[in-house]
Amino acid sequence: MTGLTDFITKAPWSDILLIWFVLVDDAYLGLAAYYGRPGRPRQRGPQPTFTDSEVITVALFIDTFFHGHEALGLAFLRQYHRDLFPRLLPHGQFNARRRALGLLIEQIRQYLTYRYDLIDLQDDVRLVDSAPVPACTYARAPRNATFAGAEYYSVMPCRKAKLFGLRLQVLVTAAQVVDRWQLVPAAPQEAKALPGLLADTEGLEVFGDGSFHDPLIERDLERKRTVHVWATPRRDSRQPWPVEFRRLATRLRLRVETALSVLATVFHIEQPGARSADGYVARVATRLLAYNLCFITGPLLAQLAG
Repeated sequence: MTGLTDFITKAPWSDILLIWFVLVDDAYLGLAAYYGRPGRPRQRGPQPTFTDSEVITVALFIDTFFHGHEALGLAFLRQYHRDLFPRLLPHGQFNARRRALGLLIEQIRQYLTYRYDLIDLQDDVRLVDSAPVPACTYARAPRNATFAGAEYYSVMPCRKAKLFGLRLQVLVTAAQVVDRWQLVPAAPQEAKALPGLLADTEGLEVFGDGSFHDPLIERDLERKRTVHVWATPRRDSRQPWPVEFRRLATRLRLRVETALSVLATVFHIEQPGARSADGYVARVATRLLAYNLCFITGPLLAQLAG
C-alpha cells in the first residue's frame, strides 16, 4: 500500500475536493437513475440549496483531514475555501444532514468500487478481520445513552484492555480494497456475525484469524453458499494446516491487517466521535468511502499533474 495516501499531504486540497465532488456527484446521479429518479434521488420536499453531494464531499474532507472534527473542518472551509462551498451549512444542520445520508454514503462506496473496477468480478478471495470501535470508556459504560446491554461489553486481548461498544468487521480483497463491512456489538464471538457479513455472497474463499473459527458456521456457509472460511487453527490443533498453506494464509492476513492499520492511523476508524447509532453508521461509512477513494484519487491526480 506504499503511496496510497500520499496525495493527502502532497496534492492541493482544492484539487482533492473537486475530484471527490465529481466522483460523489457522478455516483449520486448514477444511483438516482438506477432507482428510476434521474437527477432527483430525493422523494420528498424541494431540493436543498446545499446538495447531498456537497454534504458527502465535505464529510469526506473533514474525516480525512480533520480526524472527524466537524466544527474545525467547517470553520476551515468557510475561511479558506468559501469559493468551493458558498452555501456551506451551519454545524448543526450539516451534522443532521450527514447522519441522514449514512446508507447513501455506503451505496456510493459500492457504486464507485465497481464503477472503477477496484474489485475484479472473477476474484473469489476475501480477507476478514475486525477493529474495535469504543463507544466510551469502560467506566462510563453504564451511563451510555446510545448502547445498553451485556452484548456491548468485551475485551481487546491484544491491547490488554476492556472494550465497551462495537466491532467493525471488514471484508477486503487481496488488493486491500474494502468490499463489505458491518458494525456489530463487541461481545459475541467474531464468527457469530460472519453470516451477516457474507449475506448474498457465493463461491468465496475467506481467510481470517482464529477468532473467526466456528465449525458449525463454516459448514453452514459452505453448504448454503459454497463459501469456504479458512480460519487459522491453533498450532496444537488435531487438524493442523500444511506448513505452506499456513504461510500463505498468514501472508494474506497481513494484507487485511495493513488495511485496518491504514484505516486506524489515517482515517481514525476506531474513533468515529459519534453520539448516536446513525452517527456511527454515517461516520464509519464516510471513512470507508474515503479509504476506497484513495485507489481512485491518486491515479487521477497523477494524470492531472502529467
